[in-house]
Amino acid sequence: MLRRRDLFPLPFFALIPLALSARAADVAGFRRGAFDAHTMAELSAALGMANPAPSADVVLQAPELSEDGAVVPVSVACALPNVQRLLLCVEKNPTLLAAMFELRAGTEASFATRLKMQQSSPVHALAVLADGRVLSASREVRVTVGGCVGAGDMVSERPDQPTLIRVQRSAGGAIVRALMKHDMESGQRKDGSGRAVPAWHIQEVVARVNGEPVWQAQWGTAVSRNPFVQFTLKGVKSGDRVALSWADNRGAQRNDEVTVA
Repeated sequence: MLRRRDLFPLPFFALIPLALSARAADVAGFRRGAFDAHTMAELSAALGMANPAPSADVVLQAPELSEDGAVVPVSVACALPNVQRLLLCVEKNPTLLAAMFELRAGTEASFATRLKMQQSSPVHALAVLADGRVLSASREVRVTVGGCVGAGDMVSERPDQPTLIRVQRSAGGAIVRALMKHDMESGQRKDGSGRAVPAWHIQEVVARVNGEPVWQAQWGTAVSRNPFVQFTLKGVKSGDRVALSWADNRGAQRNDEVTVA
């Protein structure tokens, strides 16, 4: 059994101050309009998709109560065929859309990650099917302490630290867990002098097997610091190479790869 301490060996990489330019630019293809949406109607219009309909075929898992809104574990899955896209939304965050996963052949429609929530809110998961249907599931999550804003100075982590990737073989494929090193600033926080800290976050993540993309994600500012993602790949075998690359809104990029044992 893969234990938590095996996935995230302690201590983490050292925290090192890093001075970054305040200038930010979206990576190519980033759906800025979708991540600026405040309502489901605005999100549907930005992505050109139908209005979502509640469905038991979409499974959303999230805690009923989270004591720390900065790290709320959330997962979404849909067992229906031909799922093209999975979205995670937090209704009462400054913006609605938190994460969007675009699927390709060989990836199960199942992802887990961690989100930031400013306050207690409904969380929504959407599954976009090839036939144009958009199915949804919702869950109310109560938050004790909000995680999108705060005060005080925070030591920035270098964005060039390796992504930790663990691959666990399973029947017919593999479960992949990855931990990326990034501050994921929301743009809502203030420093010790009361000045707004500019948004700084990963916008695009791509997973590849033997060099071929198997899924691509776009993330907003509501993905938690040091992002975690779990997903399942089909048909992965010993000797295959699993890679994760990311790019953020300040031009930093990483690409890390492991070989399946």
